[in-house]
Amino acid sequence: MLYELVAISRVTKYGSHALEAKEVSSTIGKLILNNRGIIRNIKSLGLTTLPKIITKDQERHFRGHKFLMLFDSSSSVQNEILRTLKNDPRVIRSLITKVESKNLVVENSIDRSIS
Repeated sequence: MLYELVAISRVTKYGSHALEAKEVSSTIGKLILNNRGIIRNIKSLGLTTLPKIITKDQERHFRGHKFLMLFDSSSSVQNEILRTLKNDPRVIRSLITKVESKNLVVENSIDRSIS
């Protein structure tokens, strides 16, 4: 099954905001690859100001680094990824959606909305 992960990682230092997003995506990527999955695309959506202050683990966040990952895996691996993201203090929010791809061209939601 093809899934799309959109996540917001916390920003600890303004100069190195992409570092935590890179570490989180690396952790999730290793989890996918170790369970015989395929990573199709990883895209950084950059540093953004959040629309409202988000509290997680008694920390308040007003900025976050968004990234998108397109991957193939089984549903059990997808549940394990969600559990890992929920317990990871570096991740503020995450969402995994199933991508319906009847054709051979695989695109993420951002590329589909532009074209």
